[in-house]
Amino acid sequence: MFDLGIVKGKVYLDGKFAETNVYIRDGSIEKVSDEELDCERTLDAKGRLVLPGFIDPHVHFSLDLGEFSSRDDFESGSRAAAFGGVTTFLDFTRPIHNHDEALEAIRERKKEAVKSCVDYSLHLTLGNFSGDVEKLVGICREEGLGSIKVFTAYSESNRRCSYEVIERILKKDILLMSHSEEDELVSPVWDEVATYEESRPVEAEMTAVERLCISASSKGRLYIVHVSSGSTVEMVKDKFGQFLNRSIFLESCPHYFNLSSDLYGKENGRIYLMAPPLRSKDEVKKMKENIGFLSTVGTDHCPFMKEEKLKYERADKVPKGIGSIEYSFSLMYTLFGNEIIPKFTSSPAEIFGLRKKGRIAEGFDGDIVVYDENISREIDGGVSKCDYSVYEGKETRGKVVTTISGGRIIMDDGTFYGGRGRFIRR
Repeated sequence: MFDLGIVKGKVYLDGKFAETNVYIRDGSIEKVSDEELDCERTLDAKGRLVLPGFIDPHVHFSLDLGEFSSRDDFESGSRAAAFGGVTTFLDFTRPIHNHDEALEAIRERKKEAVKSCVDYSLHLTLGNFSGDVEKLVGICREEGLGSIKVFTAYSESNRRCSYEVIERILKKDILLMSHSEEDELVSPVWDEVATYEESRPVEAEMTAVERLCISASSKGRLYIVHVSSGSTVEMVKDKFGQFLNRSIFLESCPHYFNLSSDLYGKENGRIYLMAPPLRSKDEVKKMKENIGFLSTVGTDHCPFMKEEKLKYERADKVPKGIGSIEYSFSLMYTLFGNEIIPKFTSSPAEIFGLRKKGRIAEGFDGDIVVYDENISREIDGGVSKCDYSVYEGKETRGKVVTTISGGRIIMDDGTFYGGRGRFIRR
């Protein structure tokens, strides 16, 4: 007898839908079959999509920015993830500057993450690194981390990583992730919210991304986080297209498709501040036109309370970031339909070495989302600890009805039942 059967749904199997049944035992998918088999519990998914659990490769839970910390911790953030169908997320360690800080930073973050109700993994984050790259990569491997994140900006806070160190990492068998803005083209001191986009222009992103892609075209694997402009995607497509989704990977976020920089001119413009900033409507249009060239969708989930976002008038004093993990898939599905599914499932699983994630197939983890595409939903404040959402009032096509993590129903029809997340070694 199986523990759980998801029956009569439209099951997403390697890019196509089939009306069939999925059976789970001991946390794993054991059978996909048209047969009706005995189960301890059966979930009727008739008329609904049955999808692999979503993977968010980019979140910031309990991010310490000094005066401010992102509102969601691993417990509340993973609960919001469950409501959004996210069954695996990847967070980051604090930035380190030498290899001898790595072990403590990794284990410190693992300890924080144990309250997660869904599975998780970590990226190691570097600041202005001056240590031994070989030893650093060795520690990552021992601790089950397959990716290292760097910044090409933020020299003012000692987070900028030199291109020399970046080149050394690219020579190693590990994925290099980059927050890519050319430091010299960014203005960290900026007063006016309405013109905030000018402080971190599209040219800063394009310049850094091109420089990194030149290096990655001859060695290594490069993952560009939160690409904010369609012009950047077009540049990579035109100049490095042969490497896209082979050794160069592009991530973007729902806000760069759903929001634009004119919001900064509104009375509450500070609540939309993030880095990189929102872009013009023309850039948003280009992003939509080039969705096929993006590898993944991450949320960069990093919300702050409205009071915190509105505390200071100056743009450079406002904590940067918004939340969207609960609505990410529905926002993107509304725009792109089934085309978006691999960017939430199989693609991040393959890029980040999540070997038993991202597919509905025998032997894979029992991470399943039941999605009703036939209903519309008006976004509300959600279950995050944050007291607002920038998407409140926006209508989406469809809704996550049920989230199953490791064969266990953790959210069903708006009720949260709790879960037990695991650290996933990569």
